[in-house]
Amino acid sequence: MFKFVDCIDAGTEYCPCYLAEKGECIICSQLRGRVFCDCLNWKGTCIYQEYTWNNNKAKKAREFKEYTVKKLNMIRDDLILMEVSVNPYLAKQLNNIGAFVFLKRPKSPQCFATPVSIMKSDIKNNIITLAIKILGVKTKDILECKDKIEIKGPYWNGVQGQIFIKNLKNSEVLISARGVAAAPCVMLANKLKKSNNNVVVILDKGRSNENFAKKEFLDLGCKVYDVDMIKYSNYTLKEELKQLIIELMRKHDFKVTVSGGSDEFHRLYLNFIYSMDKDIKFVTINNSLMTCGEGVCGSCQLKLNNGQIIRGCKQQYNPAEVFINIKGDVNI
Repeated sequence: MFKFVDCIDAGTEYCPCYLAEKGECIICSQLRGRVFCDCLNWKGTCIYQEYTWNNNKAKKAREFKEYTVKKLNMIRDDLILMEVSVNPYLAKQLNNIGAFVFLKRPKSPQCFATPVSIMKSDIKNNIITLAIKILGVKTKDILECKDKIEIKGPYWNGVQGQIFIKNLKNSEVLISARGVAAAPCVMLANKLKKSNNNVVVILDKGRSNENFAKKEFLDLGCKVYDVDMIKYSNYTLKEELKQLIIELMRKHDFKVTVSGGSDEFHRLYLNFIYSMDKDIKFVTINNSLMTCGEGVCGSCQLKLNNGQIIRGCKQQYNPAEVFINIKGDVNI
């Protein structure tokens, strides 16, 4: 099983957070009411000391700020690419694997806040690019943002299993992505390529002629394959996808595979890969339901195979512990 517990915010300017005030810090044993120091995952600073120095209060939380919409490109009737001009600090902080923000239309109430992953962050021109699927009231409200938009961030837990890719170098990685989940995979592929990794990408074009992110992957130097992935009559992986994966795994020595799609797709894809290679590491796009992003509301909570309850908006976990259908320990 996963050998450690990690909080994506630990050691950042947003730590300690509200959880520390309520005795539920993910990392610090003393801020969970224990009398001894047993830090679960040292991030270079003492969270308890930071809490004490801050007068036993949480650090200032992220707040909404208004930014300018530079471009709004309608890819389909239900998919838009939005470019937003932000300040240099936010652009830099969002230029990371798993980065996401909460968006809402100016003057809309807090309940309209919608989490959206970062596709690209141009730190030279301070422009972030987001892919937004129009699904309901919240995203329809964002569609009305022609000039200004409010953003709360940065957040970094949009990708699970980051431990397997953060320091990966000179290796081979397989990414399989469907729909809007391809957007955070672009950021991920960009970081992997900068560390001299060979990145192979399988894309499902969906209802369009091609996946909206295909050009981005090609520009990064990735090898890209277009495949219809899902048989919708019984929601299973199509044979053409299975055969392509088998062929690619024979040609390449993939150390990590990334699944971009729904949780149902994660489960099908990861179990198929695991049936062929039990040593490969798994990374997934985070589909947790997020309302506050601070681990407080509980909407993002999920249960691992070992029964542990974690907060999906802040905590990192091994995707194998959630999606692999086996009993006993998962080899990581």
